[in-house]
Amino acid sequence: NSPDPSGIMETDMDTIEMPQADAPTKSFSPNMSWTKDVPRSKRLDCVGAANHVFSQAERKLSEVERTGLDRAGIRVAAFLPRLPNTELDRGCRRYASYMGKKFREHGLDFRVEEAQSADALELLLMGAQVHDKIYGTFIFFPTPFGKTEDYFLRRVRPEKDIEGLTVENTGRMALNIKTVDEEDKYEGVVPCTAKAIMTLLHQHQEIQGLFPRDIQQKGPTAVIFNSSPRIGIPLHSMLLRIGATALIVHPQTRAEDRLAYLKTADIVVTAFPAQCPDDLVRDVKEGAVVIDCSTEGNLHPEVAQRAAYLSTHDNHLGQITTALALYNTALCTLWQQSMKA
Repeated sequence: NSPDPSGIMETDMDTIEMPQADAPTKSFSPNMSWTKDVPRSKRLDCVGAANHVFSQAERKLSEVERTGLDRAGIRVAAFLPRLPNTELDRGCRRYASYMGKKFREHGLDFRVEEAQSADALELLLMGAQVHDKIYGTFIFFPTPFGKTEDYFLRRVRPEKDIEGLTVENTGRMALNIKTVDEEDKYEGVVPCTAKAIMTLLHQHQEIQGLFPRDIQQKGPTAVIFNSSPRIGIPLHSMLLRIGATALIVHPQTRAEDRLAYLKTADIVVTAFPAQCPDDLVRDVKEGAVVIDCSTEGNLHPEVAQRAAYLSTHDNHLGQITTALALYNTALCTLWQQSMKA
């Protein structure tokens, strides 16, 4: 193996851990050993979906090369925020390692740099935006510096935003995707994790059938246990635009409302750290589709009995996210190439 230019050791991982949104320090760690026993017939195929997206990204990179730019010249600057003298978030480290490995496998120049203060991260981001050899930037959120994600994203130019999280890219996505057909054809840069969830839902024919194909059909109800700009908010918009009735559960949601939403939702997406056993998602509707994007898992074992289809926290969703980031990188590069023409 060649040395890792990021300075982060690469490992062959059974699980890609998604960095947790705003995860507070906690002592509760749920027992998720039951996830290994989920029947194959119920388990959604993240690896298959990721391989499909990687193939799409490869075709898009070939399109970039037809513009005269060799893919080895496509540099991505990724930033790992960390406070001095503290251990780097485990999920971020593993995700950065896997992402770097896959980008380099596809011939791109992927570099990771740590930022140990808000000022350092801001300066690194601003420098990357004016560097004409850097075609994409990526921040491994969350940042521990007391500033919002939006504060740093405002320093990123939309044509270099391979996460798809800038106001310009999320707004363009929300305003332009209005039907399933339009979503299939939409070529804009979109939020990776939210799009990964949609990719997983669209992979299965029976789940696709939940979504209306014309104005006379009624759509599914979906509940999202996450209100972050990386997952919950863009996913809400994506689901809404293709005919679902989407609801977001957040810390201020009343317990009785949360329970009612769970019992009626056809699709349940969770992405939050469980603080105690009562936080575990449990009473889902019989036959629901359930996707857990949390780092350590937040599903009760009973969910496996009630759900028709299931993706647990250890089901490699991060591989789809990485593939979509690679695809977004190709789109961003084409965007910047067109600006130079």
